[in-house]
Amino acid sequence: MNDIDIRPLAARDSFDTLTQLLHRAYAPLAAAGMNFSAAAQSPDDTARRAAEGQCFVATSGGQPVGTVTVRGPLDNASVHWFRDADTAHFHQFAVDPRVQRQGLGSRLIAMCEQWAIDRGYRAMVLATAQPALELRGLFRHLGYRDVGDMQRDGKTYRSVIMRKLLDRSPMRAHLLTLARYNEWATRRLLDEHVRGLPETDYRKDVGLFFKSVHGTLNHLLVGEHLLWFRRFAEGVSPSVALNDEAEPDRARLAQRLIEGAARWAPLIESWPESRFDGQIDYTTTRGQAVSLPFAATLAHVFNHGTHHRGQICAALTAMGWRGPELDLVYMLQQESIR
Repeated sequence: MNDIDIRPLAARDSFDTLTQLLHRAYAPLAAAGMNFSAAAQSPDDTARRAAEGQCFVATSGGQPVGTVTVRGPLDNASVHWFRDADTAHFHQFAVDPRVQRQGLGSRLIAMCEQWAIDRGYRAMVLATAQPALELRGLFRHLGYRDVGDMQRDGKTYRSVIMRKLLDRSPMRAHLLTLARYNEWATRRLLDEHVRGLPETDYRKDVGLFFKSVHGTLNHLLVGEHLLWFRRFAEGVSPSVALNDEAEPDRARLAQRLIEGAARWAPLIESWPESRFDGQIDYTTTRGQAVSLPFAATLAHVFNHGTHHRGQICAALTAMGWRGPELDLVYMLQQESIR
């Protein structure tokens, strides 16, 4: 990746060559039935779309291996996300298949974000095909969240609209990283290690504070989602016991934990900066009124999840099953190569 240079589109660049790059990059999606414009557009289409904003080109050995175009609001857009005066968006995004999964896509998007920040935009939006799961995964790892959907004329797929705030404080960025990690670790533990656990081992009392894997997962559901999420999102203090079996069905329990973990990042994105410097007031399960630092208490919620996932990992190992690697640095390493 060190020999790849990213620069603004230059007069010497060939739209024929850029179009061939776009066709190569989108060929797998086209083969899957998604008729992205970039999969079949003409060089004239490429030139027109590049002229709609600032086009960036990534080159290696003098040949283009990536491109993207970023621009400001579209006054005539059919959905408000693309009309908002404080929002930029990017399109015609492509990375040559030969250099995919090496971080170039992330670098191109970072160029777009910096372009937008330099011009005072507060957010970035994009639209992509709902079935393009790998592409959506890249955007999610870069901090983009689903905010809507739409059906474009002539498309075989429905588009999902994704948005990212660009004017993030260091505290917001830190808490979003923790929320992203919480979701990543929850999914990895449940999908790759707990899902295939025999029922006897899943419900066996293995000496954990909440006895079994099932009991510990139920505590996570109660503590993180039925108590803390509602305290932060709704300002209420539910009355529920920490050892309640809130969800007896293991498949439904796993699904509720994964869905709940995915709700934190959009919530954090929605808060004004002043919220992070404030307090959170709530009543404990024992009826005691408490006022704590808002950001530090939210960090506790994610730390609490890490603590109990660690207990489950230890229990799996003790029962002879392979223990998952859930360190935060593993998630960061995965993200660095996208």
